[in-house]
Amino acid sequence: MKLLRLFAAGFSMSVRRMLAFRANLFFDIAVAVAGLTSTVGTILLVFTQTDQLAGWTRSETLVLAGTFQLLSGIKATFIDPNLSWFPSRGIREGNLDAYLLQPAPSLFLASLTTANPLALVQTLLGLGVVVIGAGRVPSPAGVAAWLLLLVVGALVTWALGVLLACLAFWAPRLELDVFYGAAWQLGRYPVDVYRQPLRSMLTYVLPLTLIATLPAGVLLRDPRPAVVLGSVAGGVSAALLATAVWRLGLRRYTGATS
Repeated sequence: MKLLRLFAAGFSMSVRRMLAFRANLFFDIAVAVAGLTSTVGTILLVFTQTDQLAGWTRSETLVLAGTFQLLSGIKATFIDPNLSWFPSRGIREGNLDAYLLQPAPSLFLASLTTANPLALVQTLLGLGVVVIGAGRVPSPAGVAAWLLLLVVGALVTWALGVLLACLAFWAPRLELDVFYGAAWQLGRYPVDVYRQPLRSMLTYVLPLTLIATLPAGVLLRDPRPAVVLGSVAGGVSAALLATAVWRLGLRRYTGATS
């Protein structure tokens, strides 16, 4: 409950900062709409030439694109504002010291206490595309599995961000934001369209399959318990790994004065 109150307080402060720059809201909406329109337009164009894309129908591919946009909004709202600055200001400038002195878990403070509420526009737009793409009311089991795998996808997204940020403990000058951003975009299409070994890398090394492909797959198809349980296990494992690497990195951190 203490962490939930801290999270709510941080989000409330972020909303107040957002209201001070209301003009940015219209700009962010325009950018989000333009990006999503481009993706949806590309999908619709592809399906004028074919009925399936690597085994995915048009409805399923639209649901995948909407799910990806939804999670991209969560990433831009809660994860990027916290971890994108970490290598430069957290490690090189020593701002991590302030978190280590607080009576709360340093990983939570460093990765979840700041937000960009404007980016939630992407989440709302993505949800709209999912509803339109589904075209019909999915089964209760499909909806429940989709919601569960959305949580797993958000957990994996957070864990990947933490793991990349933790590299700064060993290589403070190394910043992989551009690489992560480029790799992230590969998740907007079904992982089945990619050739090996890229497909395996997106499944096991950089598990972007858990971000959108698997959640979209269970919504309109019959959710297989083995797939759902395996995805949950993968998400929990990613979170545990990120936590362990963070603690290992803290042992190397010597503070701003060293």
